[in-house]
Amino acid sequence: MNILWLAPIPLIDESDTHPAPWVMTLAEAIIQKGNKLTIVNYNTNIKNNIMKIKYKNINIIYIKTPKLKLDFLTLYQLKIYRVRKFIKSIIHNFDILHIHGTEHQYEIISKGLDIPKVISIQGIMGEYIKYIPIKRFKQYLEWKLSALYETRNLSRNFDFSCRTHWDSGYIKSKNPRARIYMIWEMIRKEFFSDHFSLKKDNILFVGGKNPIKGLKELLIAYDNSIQGLGFKLIVLGRCTLHDIKNMIKEMNLQNIDLQNIDCRGMQDVSHIISTYDDSYCLIHPTYIDNSPNSICEAQISGLPVIASNVGGVSSLIEDNLTGILVENIKDIELAVLKLYNNEKLRDFISKNSIRIARARHNPNDITKQTLIMYNDVIKRGI
Repeated sequence: MNILWLAPIPLIDESDTHPAPWVMTLAEAIIQKGNKLTIVNYNTNIKNNIMKIKYKNINIIYIKTPKLKLDFLTLYQLKIYRVRKFIKSIIHNFDILHIHGTEHQYEIISKGLDIPKVISIQGIMGEYIKYIPIKRFKQYLEWKLSALYETRNLSRNFDFSCRTHWDSGYIKSKNPRARIYMIWEMIRKEFFSDHFSLKKDNILFVGGKNPIKGLKELLIAYDNSIQGLGFKLIVLGRCTLHDIKNMIKEMNLQNIDLQNIDCRGMQDVSHIISTYDDSYCLIHPTYIDNSPNSICEAQISGLPVIASNVGGVSSLIEDNLTGILVENIKDIELAVLKLYNNEKLRDFISKNSIRIARARHNPNDITKQTLIMYNDVIKRGI
């Protein structure tokens, strides 16, 4: 099978880093089954109009597109035109087009292309936009435009790959005729080993200063009571101690000792696992999410998770069995205290998370289900 993907692959540098792991882990599995795979994405930073790379037997192609400001001023139309023009020139070589996400105008780019296609739902911009403060004006406008494109075009495609009750329900509400395949995302093999600490030293947050991920809410809970239990807070993602200082000042938090905050920035897989070995639990107080990899990776490793009961998160977490679901800041504090005082519950959640999440994200099952989906979509034709 010769497969074409439109997927958010960042530029691959000369080092052997692992770009877009939620995409590339599946890509490598597809290749290992004897298929051919080409991934196309756009990028503003390449020198030439087209850049081609061979990465682990995967053909990756970047199309040069305008800088963000011009891209937005043209309502993404110039970008859409350039990428679609290139795709049209190669589409006859492929059996199926797999679109990864509705956030990047891929579904608009694919409009009118003469090939069977399927869309994987990642986030849902039409829902995410509800949680971006209007004061973040630039980001709000960019997401709003993406959401408008997304909403307009979901009804034009009939084959979707979903993961949770939330994303599949949303698709059905927008497109009652949709055919939905329920397939979980691939998780990197490195997480399929036990990684967590029994020491009550650190709690972990993954998400940086992204306002949707809820770091401010976690800081309030930390200021109120969690710091008093003796936990330090490890923060992964794009966030500095200066950013934390600004949040503390903005919210007038009085009790946080900055020496107890460890901002480690963006991390590769080995360093993420290292934080698991340092951490007592992961806290994910997000405003909205579908099936965040940070939760899945922690569960597979056995690190207990406390997370907001929003979006598709309850498809990942059964309360008090594979994690703890929370509704507000006070719930976060109570959940941490519950794990702190009940080692049996923490051990119970850890073991159940490992058992259920490793079965849920079984790489052989996911690869098989994906290839079955491709064959079904191809057989039905355009």
